[in-house]
Amino acid sequence: MAAFEQLFDFLKIVSISTLSQLIGIFGVFFAAGLVLYLLARFTRNAFARAGARQLDILLTGWIGTPVHELGHAFFCLVFFHRIEAIRLFRPNSADGSLGYVQHSYSHSSYYQKIGNLFIGAGPIIFGAIVLYTIMYYLLPNQHTPMAVISSSNLQMSNILNLGDKWDAVYRSGYAMVQAIFTHENLTFLSFWVFLYASLAVASHMELSPSDIKGMWSGLLTLIVLLLLVNFVTLLFGLDISKYVFMVNRYTGMFFGLFVYAIVISAINFILSYVLLTLYTLIRYRRLFNPIF
Repeated sequence: MAAFEQLFDFLKIVSISTLSQLIGIFGVFFAAGLVLYLLARFTRNAFARAGARQLDILLTGWIGTPVHELGHAFFCLVFFHRIEAIRLFRPNSADGSLGYVQHSYSHSSYYQKIGNLFIGAGPIIFGAIVLYTIMYYLLPNQHTPMAVISSSNLQMSNILNLGDKWDAVYRSGYAMVQAIFTHENLTFLSFWVFLYASLAVASHMELSPSDIKGMWSGLLTLIVLLLLVNFVTLLFGLDISKYVFMVNRYTGMFFGLFVYAIVISAINFILSYVLLTLYTLIRYRRLFNPIF
């Protein structure tokens, strides 16, 4: 009985270590992807129910969709997937898609299987890189927000102290917004170009249901791999968590960009909903629900 309890406790430690490592590395990406998806869906619903879906495509789709699809394509190349077909921007009224990347891979390759996780998450990762690039070249006085991004090291090395982490999330996010939306920046034309370009990119960074569906095989493969590695290393008294969380030095830098993407997407939704509501009230004398 004692041996069984020891085995159970050991397996519990292995499971908690694996879960904390997954959350520490990918938690920020999944959380940001979910929020961006909801904001994008509400915005698309607002345009569609106001009879202005083409306007939505015209305003943001022609920039945001190619960045979204290039995110998928980039990680296809990194993980050696074969790109069968790619359309960076081709609106399809039948299924509502604006572009696509079709790819194939060897099911016997664990590396390529894990690649599905990153290919599915490609739009949010690649989109953040694009945001960083246009921020660097278009945002006046970009040094302050860049410094905030560099210091936004979200170390989620312990899943049991999320209260402290959310406080850090709020402080980092608030500092990021303050650094970008300054009175001085508002006086530069390049700021408004940055604002529009970043809005278009952020509006299409979300992880769609098809993206998430494609990520499952990669996530499951990675979970099994981490469980095996943690089982073996912990068996010999070595906890690899501190080495895994070293990746947070880099993933944490994405956090400030995700906060900005969420803020600008929320502003886009609110403004779109207000203006479209006024339009439908004046023309059709009706209201619509963009949520359900």
